[in-house]
Amino acid sequence: MKLLTILTADYANIAEGGKVNVMGIFRFIKASSFPARHSQMSLIIKLEAEFGEEGQERALSVKLCDAEGNKIFESVGKINMPKGGVGLRPEVNVIMNIRDLIFPKPGMYDFVVMIDKDFKGSCNLEVVDISKAKE
Repeated sequence: MKLLTILTADYANIAEGGKVNVMGIFRFIKASSFPARHSQMSLIIKLEAEFGEEGQERALSVKLCDAEGNKIFESVGKINMPKGGVGLRPEVNVIMNIRDLIFPKPGMYDFVVMIDKDFKGSCNLEVVDISKAKE
C-alpha cells in the first residue's frame, strides 16, 4: 500500500463520488499555555493499493508522537482496499476527526502512519508557544 497524501486541517469530509473536501490545512498550532488543548482537527490520509492488494483488509495504525518519540495519541483500525478495475489503482480515503487533543509542551510532533507493521509515512506538526513572543 502506498501513502499518497497525509495532512492536518480544520475540517474534511468525503463527498459523493469519493472526492475529499478539505478546509484550513495547517502545519502549526499556536498556544499561550501548556499543556495546550486543540479542540478539533481532521487528519486526512489517502492510500493507494499496490499490485495484488485489491480486495484485502489491512490494519491501519496512526500515532502522534513528540520529538522524543513519546506517544500522545493512537488510533488503530481496519481498512478494506476495494477491488480494482480497469485504469487507476483503487484508493482509500481516511478522515480522522480528532477532538480535544492535548499537547504537553511546545515543539515538533509527528503523525505516523503504519499499514500492518510497515511504516508508510508521516506528517509533522509544530506547536508554538506564543507567550514567549510577548516577552
